[in-house]
Amino acid sequence: MKRRIAALTMAVAMAATMGMTAIAEETTEAATEAATEAATEAAEEAAAPDIDVSGITLAYVPTTMNNPFWTAMMGGITAEMEALGMDPDSQLVTVDANSDQATMNNYVNDLIVQEVDAIILAPMDTTAVTEALTACEEAGIPVINVDTPVDAADKVAAIIASDNYKAGVLCAEDMMSKLDEGAKIAIMNQPSGAACVDREQGFLDTVGDYFEIVSTTDTSGDTAKTMTAAEDVLTADADLAGFFCINDMGALGCVQACNAAGRTDVVIYGVDGNPDFMGYVEDGSATASAAQQPSVIGSNAVDTAIAVLAGEEVEHDQVVDVELITADNISEFDISDWQ
Repeated sequence: MKRRIAALTMAVAMAATMGMTAIAEETTEAATEAATEAATEAAEEAAAPDIDVSGITLAYVPTTMNNPFWTAMMGGITAEMEALGMDPDSQLVTVDANSDQATMNNYVNDLIVQEVDAIILAPMDTTAVTEALTACEEAGIPVINVDTPVDAADKVAAIIASDNYKAGVLCAEDMMSKLDEGAKIAIMNQPSGAACVDREQGFLDTVGDYFEIVSTTDTSGDTAKTMTAAEDVLTADADLAGFFCINDMGALGCVQACNAAGRTDVVIYGVDGNPDFMGYVEDGSATASAAQQPSVIGSNAVDTAIAVLAGEEVEHDQVVDVELITADNISEFDISDWQ
């Protein structure tokens, strides 16, 4: 009898223990689910703008739309707008200044009349754009300056740009590893663009007096203009060893000039990471490109604009990293798209 009672007591104890364990597991599981749900809700609230975005209109004012770089940036803008629940078709106004600052200033004045809420702008001329920035300031319309920093930095809510100085440094370091000291090189620049000036300065500071710079020509990053200038340099200096260009479209002009002259021994560097240019790097016609991330700049610009409109504080100077793409590492990148 005592044994039966003992056995019964043990069974009851085991059942009670199992019941408590099950309850504990259910409680833990419920607590975990609750914590996960709370964390998810907190993350969604943190990511969501503290403003009704349905009535916001943004404007995109690039230097020109005749360059895939600006198209890629617009892709980042529209994608981020959609992610925030906005409709780019009805809430984004785009204009094409066609590389003319006076035209851009006129467009900005039109956008002010249209009462857009914020403008994402990349100037053609960093000084001449001040007129448009002043008009926006007086109208109370925040400007998010992208790619090329304006001179009047105090008139924009934020500047979002690639590390342009580093782009020049990377090109210089790689060129120095490939050419002998004293080699002749030519630079194709664009003094009107602060980003281009930064790229050139990074290059010059790095090479110092290592190379003999035989010419520096303002070609505005234009393929046709750069090709003509490159042809002149190749004719004047038969032993020219390299070109540094402030963008890939200019570098493409150098590729065309070298191909026409039968010069396969000239190194050619650009900046952008333009997918249309990557094929030339891959086959050796060009040497390298310091790749930017225009879509990232675009999406960051949208987030910054919304934050400013929501009355939040934003970081004024935002830098997006660059990376040198050469024939040696090009297989690591998806060259069918911007990096």
